[in-house]
Amino acid sequence: MVWIFAVLAALLVFAIAAVTVGREAFRLGHQPPPTVFDLDEAVEAVADGLPADAQARLTYDEVRHLIRAELEHLRSKGLFALPGEEVTVDGEHDIVVADDEAVAVVLGAAEEAGLDVDDADVYLVITGLHRHLADIGAIGPRA
Repeated sequence: MVWIFAVLAALLVFAIAAVTVGREAFRLGHQPPPTVFDLDEAVEAVADGLPADAQARLTYDEVRHLIRAELEHLRSKGLFALPGEEVTVDGEHDIVVADDEAVAVVLGAAEEAGLDVDDADVYLVITGLHRHLADIGAIGPRA
């Protein structure tokens, strides 16, 4: 008689565990993985994706500085967050980052840092960064 209660208890515990594990597996399977941005990976991807003449003009350190400037520009727009920060975007208004505005901001940061880069190279780095961000799932579609 005791063994019947033991078997029923074991079946009940198994059923609860199966439902819990199944529910969590379903939830995780239908939830996109979190996007993690790695600066070193971005620098390598952007620098390697530049045309040969731009690769000859820009060093990895310059590409890193330009990427940081663009990330700070995106952060000022509310589109990028540092670790531990939340991205707070007003759902009622679309935020559009114009290419010419981004180039001007990043070019200004490059000039402040004393980098000798031209606007065409800055544009190539920004578009390469945006392409990398899209590849890792960090940004939405173009407006």
